[in-house]
Amino acid sequence: MKFISTFLFSIMVTTTAAGSTLPLPHAKDLVGEWELSEAEQFCAIHLWIDEMPQANGYRLSVDARPGACNFPLDAVAWRPSPDGISLLDHEGTTLIFFSQEVGGYRSDIYSDQGMRLQRKKAAK
Repeated sequence: MKFISTFLFSIMVTTTAAGSTLPLPHAKDLVGEWELSEAEQFCAIHLWIDEMPQANGYRLSVDARPGACNFPLDAVAWRPSPDGISLLDHEGTTLIFFSQEVGGYRSDIYSDQGMRLQRKKAAK
């Protein structure tokens, strides 16, 4: 019986220790102009604070100006998480998740080089 108690305690401690202690960023702190990039491809996007209940996230728009986006992006919404940002379709399904790293966010799902999501620098 002591073995089972020790085992259960070990699982409980491991599960608790593995839980996230990172704070959930406020959406308002992430709103603004961003750029997705992968190798020679890029896409300018804007993260908005407007809620999209059907997608369980916030509105995302792709810059429609000529040359602002040179690859298809089906995301219409976004959602922050403690360790990154998810880009979502109209039903709230995560299309791609970007993990936080120094200087921005990165996803290695689509390619070996990784796709980056970085806040655009303000024009001077």
